[in-house]
Amino acid sequence: MKQNSSDGPQSSPILNGNQLLDHLRAVSPYLPGFIYQLCLKPDGKFQYTYTSLQLEALFGVTHEQVAEDASLLLKMIHPDDYQRVINESIECAETASAWHSEFRMLLKNGQTIWIEAYDTPLRETDGTIVWTGYGNDITQRKNYETALAESENKFRAFVENANDIIYSLSSDGILTYASPNWTEILGHPLSDVIGKSIEQFIHPDDVSACNGFLQQVWHSQQKRSGIEYRIKHFNGHWCWHRSNASPLFNKQGEVNSYTGIARDITEHKLMMQRMSHMALHDTLTGLPNRASFTEHLNQAIVLSQREQQALAVLFLDLDNFKPVNDQYGHAIGDLLLQQVANRIRQCLRDADVVGRIGGDEFVVLLRNVHHVANAQQTAEKICECLSIAYEVDGKILHVGVSIGIALYPLHGSNAMQLVRYADEAMYEAKKLPDRIQVFASPPLGLGSNRQEESTPDDLSAKSVDGQQ
Repeated sequence: MKQNSSDGPQSSPILNGNQLLDHLRAVSPYLPGFIYQLCLKPDGKFQYTYTSLQLEALFGVTHEQVAEDASLLLKMIHPDDYQRVINESIECAETASAWHSEFRMLLKNGQTIWIEAYDTPLRETDGTIVWTGYGNDITQRKNYETALAESENKFRAFVENANDIIYSLSSDGILTYASPNWTEILGHPLSDVIGKSIEQFIHPDDVSACNGFLQQVWHSQQKRSGIEYRIKHFNGHWCWHRSNASPLFNKQGEVNSYTGIARDITEHKLMMQRMSHMALHDTLTGLPNRASFTEHLNQAIVLSQREQQALAVLFLDLDNFKPVNDQYGHAIGDLLLQQVANRIRQCLRDADVVGRIGGDEFVVLLRNVHHVANAQQTAEKICECLSIAYEVDGKILHVGVSIGIALYPLHGSNAMQLVRYADEAMYEAKKLPDRIQVFASPPLGLGSNRQEESTPDDLSAKSVDGQQ
C-alpha cells in the first residue's frame, strides 16, 4: 500500500517499481509463456530483475541463477539470431518503441526451440535501459509453418487442430479458405466467411495497413510477418490479431494468392495497455504520476511558448489528512484520497491536468491562463470543494488543502522550476487564512532571470520567453 502521510513528496513507481513487479507476479501463473524484466546498465552489464516461474520449465534455469548471471539465459539465444535480437532491442530502446521478435534458443539438452517475445523499453535517468515483456514458446507454430510450405496435405491435416487461424486469400483479398477455428475464435460460421472480402471483417482504420502489408508480400514474393489489426467478432466487438502471410505461386511462378496464420493477441494487447497505464499513472487514484505529469507539463510549456500563452502550476497539500490516517488507518485514507482526486477533477477544465505525486500531494496544470486571477479562482474553487465533508465507509471526515501557485513564464521556464516554486508557495499558503499563495519572485542575483518581483494581473502582456 502507498504511504499516505504528508511527510514530503513521494515518487510513484514507474516501470520497475514494486507494485508493477507484484502485478507481474500476480498475472504470470495464468499465462502460457513467461514474463521478464531485463536491464542494461550504463556499464554494459545485463541483469534480469524479474522472471516468472515458467522460466525454469522452459529453459532449465531458475530465477535466482539468471538474476545472478543474465548470460545464462541470453547465451541460449541461437548464435545465428543473437546479434539480431540484441541490435533490435537496442534500436527499440533508442526510438522508445515496442519490440517484437521471433528467434531460436538452444537448450542445455541440445534441443532448439522458437520463442516469440514482446517487450516495451524504458530508459531511466541514469541511462539504464529496462525492457519489460512477455515471451512464449512458438516451436509448434513454427513447425506448422514449415509443414505448410512442404505439403498441402500436411497443411489440411494440422490446421483442423491448430490454435491459430489459418487462411487463404485470392489476389483481390477474397477469403478462399479459413480453418474451422475461425468460428471458435471469431464466432462467424464459415459459410459467412468463405467467398467474402477480408475487408468486411477488418476494422476500417486498419484496412489500409492490411492492404499495404499484402502488397509488400506480393511485390517481394516473400513471406512477411508482424501485421497487427482489429477484426470483428460475430458478437460485434473487436479482437486484436497478429498475422503473417506468404505468397502462393501459379505454374508460371507468378504470385496469384496468399496464405497466412493469424493469432489472437487481444489478451496480450490488454496486458500491455495495463502495464503502460501502470507505468504512467498512480495506482490508487488513476491520476498521472510524477513522470507523466512532468511530461504533460513539458509539452504544455512548449505549446505555450509557441502560442505566446501563459500557464499555471498549482501544488496542493492536504491539511489534517495525517490524523485521518492515524485514527482510521490507511485503508480509509486511501478511500478518502480517491474522493479528493475526483473532486479536484470536477473543478478543472477538460484541457487541464491533475496528478498525484506523493501521499497527499497533488499538482494541477492550468493551460492558457490569461490572468493571475484565473489561477486564483480555480484554487479557490478547489479549496471550497475539498472543504466539504466526506462520507467514507460510514464515517464523516474533514480535510482542507493548501495551494501554492507558480506561473509560466513569469516564475520559471521549465517544469522543475515551476513545480518547485509552486511547492514553496504552498508552504507559505499554510500560514494564511485562505490557504492560497502565489509564488513571490526572488530578487535578482538568486538565480532568477526575471526583471520584476510583482505578479502582473494580465499575464498575456508578458513575454512568454520570460522577463529577460
